[in-house]
Amino acid sequence: MYRRLLVPLDGSELAEQALPYVLKISRGFDSEAVLLTICPPGDPLKHVLVEYLEKKAEGLRASNVEVRTLCIEGEPASSILDFALGNQVDLILISTHGKGGLSRWALGSIATKVVQRSHTPVFLVRSSERAETAVKLEKILATLDGSQFAEAILPHAEAFARAMGGEVVLLQVIEPVKVPQLTMSEDWAKAEKDLADKLQREAERYLNRRKTLLEEKRIKVTTKLLQDRPAEAILRYASESDVDLIALTTHGFSGITKWAYGSVASRVVEASTKPVLLVRPPLPAAKD
Repeated sequence: MYRRLLVPLDGSELAEQALPYVLKISRGFDSEAVLLTICPPGDPLKHVLVEYLEKKAEGLRASNVEVRTLCIEGEPASSILDFALGNQVDLILISTHGKGGLSRWALGSIATKVVQRSHTPVFLVRSSERAETAVKLEKILATLDGSQFAEAILPHAEAFARAMGGEVVLLQVIEPVKVPQLTMSEDWAKAEKDLADKLQREAERYLNRRKTLLEEKRIKVTTKLLQDRPAEAILRYASESDVDLIALTTHGFSGITKWAYGSVASRVVEASTKPVLLVRPPLPAAKD
């Protein structure tokens, strides 16, 4: 599924924290990795950047990963997106908080632009002052909202679980429901409870159907249904349940749970300490 990975680097140690994930994914999917950096036209550091990329590539090649390197001139975000679009890239793997190193461009801000505009799946690594060398991608949290657009993440979660010998956790979050309180009465409280119960039953049936479909493909699956604000629930569950990867779509038309999926994805990307896999599903065709 991910035969070609694009890995933008800016010469910083924080950006290099994506490399252990490059190794893990390349091994799992038998992928080629393209290490890419961008420099301004005529940059005197270009030859230094080329040597830097080759050094990082040699480290991956020593682990039997197929790697090539490329240093191109241009604006970083546009160059990354254009290369991905024109060279059959299946996954962009990028650190979210690189500090400008040799190439003097801030990878964190570039990652934001890439996420906002990319139609290629993006794997975001949250860099930190303490780098991890041994990484896991065995417990995949796939977040759903009851819509077909959110379900676009399922083939990707399935692929990771299969390649890594792991499992998928299907998570759906129901926001607390509020029925307009026109009068203070027991009928109002009952109506609110009845609606909440109805939404929970529908969500449970929905998750069980998705679970069955994955189990038929011999994927280990569990489900989790929570009631809370979606982004906060996703982040808390990921932290408390030792999730290795949060997988979600960058937009989706709300289904059963009626929450705006794009804003949820944005909040998760901003606050997650776990890697995040973002997939932008195609918009529906316009009807005449």
